[in-house]
Amino acid sequence: MMDRKLFTIEDCNKDSHYNEVYEGKIIVMRPEALKKQYRNIHYQLWLGNSGFGCDPSLTGRAVFATCLLDEEYSEWRRENFLGTIKPEVLPDWARLKLSQIKPPSDVKKEQMPQYKGYSFLKNGRYIAGIDLYNKMEVMAYVELQKPYQHRIVICDRDDANVLEIMKGKIIHPCSDDIKAYLSKEEQSVNAMKMDM
Repeated sequence: MMDRKLFTIEDCNKDSHYNEVYEGKIIVMRPEALKKQYRNIHYQLWLGNSGFGCDPSLTGRAVFATCLLDEEYSEWRRENFLGTIKPEVLPDWARLKLSQIKPPSDVKKEQMPQYKGYSFLKNGRYIAGIDLYNKMEVMAYVELQKPYQHRIVICDRDDANVLEIMKGKIIHPCSDDIKAYLSKEEQSVNAMKMDM
């Protein structure tokens, strides 16, 4: 996709400014909210992190967000954003930057990462994997990346593929393996209850 001058309301999901929660989504900054020297698409794309303004049903207006280009973390008002970007118009550079961001975690950094997360563009391009310390971090990473990435791969510490998602659908493990795993988990929970 060639660079364009600015993102507009047409590049956002319909009525997302009024109806959509911004947390964990790519949101588009209104050009007029940016200083003149920053009015370009690179500074318009932000990742919604937190704040009462992330939820349109709440009365608060503060949105804490991270700029995809330079990872600046700032507080804005909900009215500074046009809405959430349509995944199909998100440029590749932004997808690659997003692939290196994971949701905040309370994991102590002296722990060993248990997984690596990779996000791929349609053409197969990717940047180095990101450390994920537990299953909760894996799920948060997947949820963040899934709407925007062509393919997501999660590997364990031995570099074995444990989860693969393409175009938002799980392709590994297959649905039969997932059902068998869940059934086994349910049986073990029931067995523990009987032992008590």
